[in-house]
Formats: sequence, structure tokens, C-alpha cells
Amino acid sequence: MIRALGLRLLFAAGAVVGLVVAVFVFFRSLARGARSFHPRGTVCTAEVTALDEVVRLSGSARVRLSGATEPENSPAQTILGMAIALDDQDLPVATFESFLHASAATKNTNVADYLANQYASVTPWRARGLGIVWLRAVPAATAASTGTRLERLDADIAAGRATFTLEARVAPGPDGAVRCRLAELRLTARLPDDDPGFRVTFRTGRGLVPTGFRNGVRAVAYPSSQLARRLRGG
Repeated sequence: MIRALGLRLLFAAGAVVGLVVAVFVFFRSLARGARSFHPRGTVCTAEVTALDEVVRLSGSARVRLSGATEPENSPAQTILGMAIALDDQDLPVATFESFLHASAATKNTNVADYLANQYASVTPWRARGLGIVWLRAVPAATAASTGTRLERLDADIAAGRATFTLEARVAPGPDGAVRCRLAELRLTARLPDDDPGFRVTFRTGRGLVPTGFRNGVRAVAYPSSQLARRLRGG
């Protein structure tokens, strides 16, 4: 209880800092007519199958995969992101563990293949019936071995192996113990174009609620970027 209260207070503090960050994000997004980070990406349709009876993540979803700073399909090193949007729940994850170690994560990310990386929530979440957890998307063991990033993604989708297990862990990092396996995420098709209307708004209808300082910053900065893009017609 005390821990959860502390994280809620940190979320509020992060939201205050986010007001400052949002100014930078707004004008950066307005100038480029795209997201400040992860400006270009790929959107896929997906199916989510619940593996946990308390947090029931299931149904159709859209998933946006993208590089943080580089054009889509670029071989240049960058952090990769994956934003999962169900009808009433948003879950953003990426290939790094903390902002302090983002530089090392950039070097270690396998930019050649979306399915060759694990994606972490970076920040803690409150999960119904589970308490404070860190989220992680772990890909299936097999993946395409040749081609560009998008060609490998297409091959994995066609073969039915473009799947991730969504896990709730008791601590951040790859060594954090698994509290429970929440769901299986299966990409079913890649849309021909990026969707400028794809937005993460921190909907929490499935009982997963962002908390902590960094999520507070995100909660303010994301809408700022989205507003700038709408003003540019994106």
C-alpha cells in the first residue's frame, strides 16, 4: 500500500515535470509534422489471447512497431518501440530498461529484426490483482533470418510465428522474476502504410494502470505531441 501510494505521488510529480517537457515535445512535433520520437513506423493488426484470468488481455489489437530516431527499415542503431492498443487498453514498451542506460540499449538493440528483441515497459504499472509490476514482451524463439526488417516481419507473420508473450514481472530488467504470463500477442497482418492517427492515450480498461515518475512525464508529453500532429493535419 505504501509503495503504491509513493508511486502515485511520483506519477503526480512526473506530470508536473511533464508540463515542461511537453513544451519541447509540442514544438518539435509541430515542426516536423510527426512524433518527436518514433516518427516513422509500421502498424500491424494483432490478436491477443489471455493467459491470466484476473488481468484479461484478449481481443483484437493494433500494434505499432518503430525505431526511436531512424527511418523505418533503417539499419542504423536505434531503440525499437512497440505500442499495443486494444479497444480500451494501451501498452507502450521498448527495447531498453531505463532512460539512464538508453545509450547502451541503443547499441545492443537488434535493429535488423523486430522479433529478435525483448520489449520492456521501462516504468512500473499497477495491475489488477497483481500489484506493482513491470511489463515485458518476449518474442517466440524462432524468427526469419534473412531480409530487411520489414521483410523478416512479413515472413514471420506469414509463417504464424510473429508472436510475443506479455509478462508481468516483479522487478525491472531481463532477470526480474515473472509474476505471471498475461497474454499471447500474435501479429496477423502488416498494414501497407504507417497510421498517423495511431495514438497511445494510456487507456486502462483492462486493469493495467501506469504509475511512477516517468509514466507521469509520458502522460503529459504524449498528448502534447498528439495535439501538435493534429494541428499539422496528422
